[in-house]
Amino acid sequence: MHANRLINALMETLNKFFTLMVRHARHDRKQRLAVRSKLVEGFTQRFLMLSCLLLSLTGCIGGATPPSQFYLLEPISEIETSETGISAKPVIALRPVRIPRYVDRPQIVTASGKNVYQLSELNRWAESLDGNIGRVLVQNLSLLVPADVVLVNAANRAQQAQLRVSLTILEFHVNPQGQAGMIAQWQVNQDEDMLLNRQVAYQAQASTTDYPAMVAALNDCLNRMSRELAASLRQVLEDRKRN
Repeated sequence: MHANRLINALMETLNKFFTLMVRHARHDRKQRLAVRSKLVEGFTQRFLMLSCLLLSLTGCIGGATPPSQFYLLEPISEIETSETGISAKPVIALRPVRIPRYVDRPQIVTASGKNVYQLSELNRWAESLDGNIGRVLVQNLSLLVPADVVLVNAANRAQQAQLRVSLTILEFHVNPQGQAGMIAQWQVNQDEDMLLNRQVAYQAQASTTDYPAMVAALNDCLNRMSRELAASLRQVLEDRKRN
């Protein structure tokens, strides 16, 4: 936009200058010839100036763009597998994870100020964020409960589920101070009965510029939520076993 303004201003100034010269030379043949020569020289200079400007702009626009980086949230290590008194693995059905629309996009979203968010074109999720969170949660709960965790769309296994889990993410981003934050709400149901309904919040130190650190901190929030949810599910299953 600044380049267009500069070009327009330059052309307007030169045109005014050439028009004035022609007016003053209207009745003098020798002066008209001199003006004509100067006009040719002026147009040549203007052409060269514009060419240099366009070449410099082309260099800026066409310069090497760094490649995009793609990130995935990762599940908890198998080292954290929980020991439990439950003999056979229960079946737990996980409904599709719901995320807010402001983060439902390939670009990683961060808060840059009050009510202001920015999208990074060079730092992106390698898959849909809701799908990534759901996949990690399935793996985490399978290890931490432990249980046979299946997605609701896996119809055959889901019909055998003793418990059904719903997760809604309310916030999932890094704030202007470089703190990763996650607010989530989960429900645990047995048939039509709601057994648990909780809202939880987590924070982890991240960065305002280091995207690998941001993703790692968001991953930490998700894994902490997984541990808390797994503990609640273990308690529900043990209570059912005693009853």
